[in-house]
Amino acid sequence: MDGLRTRTRFAVLLAVALVAFLALSQEGGAQLGREGPPLSSVALLSRFALEQGLAAPSFAAEGAEPSAEAEGAAASEAVAAVVGRRDIKVNQDFSLRPQNETNIVVNPFSPNMLVAGANDYRLGAPIGAAFYTSFDGGFSWTDGVPPFPLFVVTTGATVKLTEPPFGTGDPVLAFGRARAGSPGLSAGNPVVYYAYLGVSANFCEHGIFVSRSTDGRLWSRPVVPPLAPPDGRFTPVFWNSARNCSVFNDKPWLAVDTSGGPHDGRVYVTWTRFVFNHNRFQESPILMAYSDDNGDTWTGPIEVSGFSPTLCRHQDSGPAGRCDESQFSSLVVGPDGAAYVAFINQQFRGANDGFRNQYLISRVDPDTLAVSGPFRAAGMIDGEGDFPVNALGQPTLCGANFRLNSAGNLAIAPDGSALYIVFMDNRNGSSFPFPTSVTQVPQDSFSCPEGTTTDTDVFIVKSSDGGETWSPSVRVNQDTPGNGRDQWFPFAAVAPNGRVDVVFYDRRDNPRLTHTYLARSSDGGLTWTDNRVSDAFSDMNRAFEGGLFIGDYNGMAIGPDGTSYPFWTDARTGTPLIRQSDVVVDIVAP
Repeated sequence: MDGLRTRTRFAVLLAVALVAFLALSQEGGAQLGREGPPLSSVALLSRFALEQGLAAPSFAAEGAEPSAEAEGAAASEAVAAVVGRRDIKVNQDFSLRPQNETNIVVNPFSPNMLVAGANDYRLGAPIGAAFYTSFDGGFSWTDGVPPFPLFVVTTGATVKLTEPPFGTGDPVLAFGRARAGSPGLSAGNPVVYYAYLGVSANFCEHGIFVSRSTDGRLWSRPVVPPLAPPDGRFTPVFWNSARNCSVFNDKPWLAVDTSGGPHDGRVYVTWTRFVFNHNRFQESPILMAYSDDNGDTWTGPIEVSGFSPTLCRHQDSGPAGRCDESQFSSLVVGPDGAAYVAFINQQFRGANDGFRNQYLISRVDPDTLAVSGPFRAAGMIDGEGDFPVNALGQPTLCGANFRLNSAGNLAIAPDGSALYIVFMDNRNGSSFPFPTSVTQVPQDSFSCPEGTTTDTDVFIVKSSDGGETWSPSVRVNQDTPGNGRDQWFPFAAVAPNGRVDVVFYDRRDNPRLTHTYLARSSDGGLTWTDNRVSDAFSDMNRAFEGGLFIGDYNGMAIGPDGTSYPFWTDARTGTPLIRQSDVVVDIVAP
């Protein structure tokens, strides 16, 4: 197939870039649409995005504002729905700039300490992957931005040190115990790691970085090669070619071995490597690297998305059966030290079903690094014809403007007896011949064609044999089936007693306004109860850039006592004038 068509399969998750960075390039870029890979928002700040024709357009023209009648109706309904639950604003800035894309962890060795991360736009340019730390169980927070990596531009034999303009994002955190061998860090001490993507706005240098902290407030600063030879410090991967924009490493995930075994304290990172050749998509396998010295140095990457002629039938380039059209990796480490990597892949039927995704999972032996699998966990109804699109050609929901993805995450029971994967799809909604656009005028309507509706639901699957076989999918949200109300962006965690929790966005209470819900299962995911945890509605069309970007995922952690901490992007403070969102946590007793 030609280059344009080949690249369309990755369009369903295209990211929205930040307006603050648009002025960094005078060369412009192609309109976002079906021609590009699903880069994260910070990735589209890079020279790579410009060179591949993926740079963001200006979003200055937002259209007409909603009528006074619509404003009043929305406000009245939102006020009526407040039930007095505790929502705690985590970001402590007063900049009226947005935060989104949340991740949170509890210190298992000191459960009153929580550390969270999000994309934080308080600085304008550059965007920072901010941290937020609580020492009282989530009731109060301090925040900041980890030190930006010490960055260079390399052109031929010339190496030049550079600082911002620069961007970091895609945050993910994990706790563990330190291994021996790092100066100033005692073996066995609790330590928290923060993985994120970092880009140069003007060149093609970029990398996946990991900062380390023992107190959640002071963080190590990554240093790239050749400033710290041979491979840098706190740098799992770094692309150092200023003018070669054919490779982009994106969408990191992080986990630490806490098994108590021989690899206890090992830090794993996975990510997607997008490769182009003369502006034509080539591949996007999932890679993994690990560190046995507390993040100081890292191994070379291994490919963990694997081979399967049965599951990855449709190959565009490279060896047959290679599962190299994958992304959104999620990573856990079992009590036996094995690493499990789940990811979505579009090669089962390819164009024959509109490039619908499947969830695959691989197992990595910690001793030999041998990769088992991938194994198929679930199929998903999330292809080109399963969603309407917004003005940028990205999948969205009826009544919405934000870009959408169907991925969730992989979670593991503490005793290793079960793996769970959550995801979202539109199997219960209408079909939308591509491209079916939501209405753009008047602003904030975003309606679908008459007689059609999205009805996305959250589903979960379970494996009790290390990921080799999986249960049929179970619907997690407990609203009336087929009601035309959407649930999306699920994130799962497992409590010490085996209870499974899933947080997700939900519009059961209003067709266009959003609440956050928490579902719980005490029987291994067979049956569920769910409850609203947000105090007030969010109008996501009043989040960043008219709702074009609300992050790519939500977050949640569960403490040793079973307390849950759902953590989400909340747009209740957004207005027609100030498009705003904050990051909010709720404390839910076990």
